[in-house]
Amino acid sequence: MVKNKKISAFEEELLLIIKKINEFKLGCEANIVSILYKNPDLFYEANLFLKEFGNNIWKVYWVIANDIINVEKKNSLDDITVGLYLEKHPKLKAKYDEYGGYETIVKAWEYVRSENLNGYIKELRKWNCVIKLAKRGCSVKDRLSDYCDMSAEEIYNEWEAFINDTFINVDCDVKSYDISDNIDGLIDELDKGFAIGLPYNNMEILTKETGGQYLGSITLLGGLSNTGKSTFARNAVIPCVIKEKERVVAMINEDNLKRWQRELLVFAANNILKEDLQKHTVRDGHYTDETKKILYKAAEWIKKQTQNHIITILPFKQYKTQSAIKVIKKYSGMGVKYFILDTFKLDAGKVSDKSWLEMQQNMVEINDIIKPESRNLHILITFQLTKGSIKQRHYTQENIGMAKNIIDPVSTCLMIRDVYDDEYTGEKRELKVYRIEGKKGNTKIPVKLDKDKHYQVVFIIKNREGSANRYQVVIEHDMSRNIMREIGITNIPIDF
Repeated sequence: MVKNKKISAFEEELLLIIKKINEFKLGCEANIVSILYKNPDLFYEANLFLKEFGNNIWKVYWVIANDIINVEKKNSLDDITVGLYLEKHPKLKAKYDEYGGYETIVKAWEYVRSENLNGYIKELRKWNCVIKLAKRGCSVKDRLSDYCDMSAEEIYNEWEAFINDTFINVDCDVKSYDISDNIDGLIDELDKGFAIGLPYNNMEILTKETGGQYLGSITLLGGLSNTGKSTFARNAVIPCVIKEKERVVAMINEDNLKRWQRELLVFAANNILKEDLQKHTVRDGHYTDETKKILYKAAEWIKKQTQNHIITILPFKQYKTQSAIKVIKKYSGMGVKYFILDTFKLDAGKVSDKSWLEMQQNMVEINDIIKPESRNLHILITFQLTKGSIKQRHYTQENIGMAKNIIDPVSTCLMIRDVYDDEYTGEKRELKVYRIEGKKGNTKIPVKLDKDKHYQVVFIIKNREGSANRYQVVIEHDMSRNIMREIGITNIPIDF
């Protein structure tokens, strides 16, 4: 016979705290469930899980609703539909009857409004965060009443302040140095390549001019919608991450995990396996045996190369800069040095006539986490240029639009556009493209632009490690096969 395990004083105290928190949660759980019964269409929008509920009565009602909507695929939660479901589930029916049956739901929904659902869900998840704090041994017992009037963000800020206050005396926030401090050691570090960043794949000119993606900096990558910003970011960064075994976290808000997986499969097939596999073939399905064989080989290469979470994909349901900052803090604490944010934009739900100021401040806050004096990381951030850029050939900071000062804290700003039809070799406004060769870099080799190929121009708008706006880099970009490489440089005159 197994004896009951004796619980510790901490565990006993924790159970009492969780019980008290569940009492605070009771109201929002009742409101959420009653709204879902009243308006079942909101069930899909709510995206809730059983483990989020702490009070058994509302667990029971939620399980019944979830099974009817998500398992049985019904679209009604009326008394008859619930009754028919419970005939097949006697244990649930016993609890349902014990808690007052359908009458309990009817009474509850008289006092709630469906438009308040998101507020109640935020309240529910706030208390679940407090439970997590309690489980980690944080002292929340005497603060529960105060937490009733606080948002989750306010509670988070309070605990962050506690941690900062605890460690503030470990090191002074601001230090002063003599300019010659350990300057000899710096030379040794530089000799080892300390200042060189992660290179851009197949882009020697761009990497050399900008210093690559070096730690303590932000790289902005701008372009029009559908120009291939995300594709550029993936093809320029991910192969080098894999090669160097550096971990990267990609925060995405316009793509999803499966899209990134598809893109990497196409990249691996064409660039690693040297097969000819186009995106539309992968997208359309109904594969031939040969195509399926290639895809499985590409998947095997990806799995082998990305062990130990080399690449982490984190899709945002709604973009908020503070959410991105929390992700950066979390993963940098786990040793990650490289991040991608695709795409930077105004926070979800924010509409004001000063939105451009908010975007500028958000970029400053990202930089405060990235810079060498803080966590010494690198983040590549994509963003969309103004729609008027479609009429221009030469890009400048003005193409960012009202929020152009987002460029102030960043170290490198790149902008890309497609080569226009009349810029190909032999056309009216052809680009004079050439590559530099020779030991002294004084030999120019002309490069022709083939009309059967796709090219893009990369503008170096800002560059703290080299020149900016002196020339543009031309890349050959087979977007259907995820093959991308530099072919030379050019000079595009300013638009008049």
